[in-house]
Amino acid sequence: MNSRDRRLGMDREISRRDFLNGVGVTVGASLLPGCAGTGRQMLGDTSGYYPPAETGMRGSHPGSFETAHATVQGQSWSAEDTGEHFDLVVVGAGISGLTAAYIYHRDVNPNARVLILDNHDDFGGHAKRNEFTLDGRTFIGYGGTMLIEAADSYPDIAKQVMRELGIDHHRLNEYHHEDLFASHGAGRVSFFDKETFGRDFLAGGEHGLSDSIDDLPLSDSARTELARLFADEVDYLPGMTLAERREVLETYSWSEYLKEYADMGEEVLRFVQKWPEGVWAIGADALPAWMAWNVGYPGFAGMDLGLNDESEGEEDNGRFYFPDGNASVARLLVRELIPGVAPGNTMEDVVTARFDYSALDRPENVTRIRLNSTVVGLRHQDGDLDAAVDVTYVNGSNSRTVRANKVVWAGYHAMLPHICPDVPQKQAAALGSSVRAPLVYTNVLIRNWRSLAELGIQRAYCPGSFFQGVMFTHPVSIGDYRFSVSPDEPVILHMSHIPLSPGLPAPDQFRAGRQALLATSFETFERNVRVQLGRMLGPGGFDSARDIAGITVNRWPHGYAYSVDDDSGDVAWWPELWQHARRPWVDGRQRVGNIAFAGTDSASNAMTESAIEEAHRAVMSLEKAPAG
Repeated sequence: MNSRDRRLGMDREISRRDFLNGVGVTVGASLLPGCAGTGRQMLGDTSGYYPPAETGMRGSHPGSFETAHATVQGQSWSAEDTGEHFDLVVVGAGISGLTAAYIYHRDVNPNARVLILDNHDDFGGHAKRNEFTLDGRTFIGYGGTMLIEAADSYPDIAKQVMRELGIDHHRLNEYHHEDLFASHGAGRVSFFDKETFGRDFLAGGEHGLSDSIDDLPLSDSARTELARLFADEVDYLPGMTLAERREVLETYSWSEYLKEYADMGEEVLRFVQKWPEGVWAIGADALPAWMAWNVGYPGFAGMDLGLNDESEGEEDNGRFYFPDGNASVARLLVRELIPGVAPGNTMEDVVTARFDYSALDRPENVTRIRLNSTVVGLRHQDGDLDAAVDVTYVNGSNSRTVRANKVVWAGYHAMLPHICPDVPQKQAAALGSSVRAPLVYTNVLIRNWRSLAELGIQRAYCPGSFFQGVMFTHPVSIGDYRFSVSPDEPVILHMSHIPLSPGLPAPDQFRAGRQALLATSFETFERNVRVQLGRMLGPGGFDSARDIAGITVNRWPHGYAYSVDDDSGDVAWWPELWQHARRPWVDGRQRVGNIAFAGTDSASNAMTESAIEEAHRAVMSLEKAPAG
């Protein structure tokens, strides 16, 4: 190890898992039920198995995706028939799959035998829980779906499920430390890195820019342009009709629009390029200008396009934060499905409840959850779409088949045509139009947050850095869990990285980013964490080697769900405003015999309410099909 890496702390003992070329080498990891992260079969006691406490490479962790990739590439599996027969098999233990099992019990048959299969070593899907332990204290962060958003506008189906789980988003002010960071003078900042902008510079003030824009490491003309952009007082489409304005904004990306019509130069375009990534997983070069207008990005001066602005009138739209994001929603669902898996009965006590993973797949359970199990085959018996379905899955080195009267597929839609010969060709094409955006959520436990208080940082936009965003995890204290309200206490920092290839169409950027992400080692992520935090927080007294206590990288090669129109290449960023007659996500989700489709692919909308609503639709559609 070179001296620079030692100064960064790459040799320090922290809470992590070491990785070589993206392949896991476990250091002191607990036993996994069925198989380890490397896919090796494990034997013996699994009572200590607790995936949320695993660190290192999480999300799509080693062992969770290799079987699916091999299946897509043509590998076949000879499976043992277990003799198990279930009323319902759900593929995918994310929020949509768990909700499908919950609704099936609630609305169809409370005594139905249900099996949920998932390729990951934990339930929750993208609602991922990360835990760190330091000096006997547990710190909780979110590794995926981060909050309940706009709950007041949820569809009635999703509202009802939330109520039944005991989630009351109106109580957020009881738990949320609303003014904590402001009381320490911390707010939004922007970090300009020397490689992109000439020198490292931390800017505070409105929009995360310097109160004195003259201090920014930009040319005089770029400072003037940036000030004009964020003042947002100029109509850049003067004299145009509504139709003409809409044509411009539907033709250009946000970056192209700013260049062609707002006369913004390359420095400003470089600054805003990553601005949309944290929400849409795409940069300004491929985000349509009409989308930028619709979500309130600058450059449109209150322009009216005659479209329905979904954000209008939503001031307090019902947000709620659990410390682990929406992993607590998944935990509440599992506790409802498998009584006894965890103590408690409220949304407060679920936050710190210790789940007994050994109880997930017991034969006496009405609902069973089988982790580390990748489904590689779905086939109606004898090709009869009215018959039961054989479900084949791979767990470690073993492949097995179970039988289901009905199936809810709550996994990636693009995967299904590779494993189910019963899908009609036209529907298979529609399923394949779902292209997911890659993203990485990295959680870093630091020993205190004095440096952030000293520098006035609550969240940072980093337009030229590896991680485009750095911020605190949710400042909530709920039940027995307490957030670190003192800067002298440890805290988790959340860092986001979106692997993209600017200049390509958005779907191609997603595909290229996915390949790049799977080839990026944990060591690369760790080094970038240490370098970026050291340079950004160093002036406040932060030392990467001394102050970093743990790192968890949540890698999601298949992140946000989007459908793509084959003819135009348009992405369904906002399905309610989709301009094409054909809706591939609707065509793809049509029931195939006794197989129904849930998941956010079914809505082209990677939101929790969509996951719940699509689960309900899938279950109800199955009731129209004869049982096997």
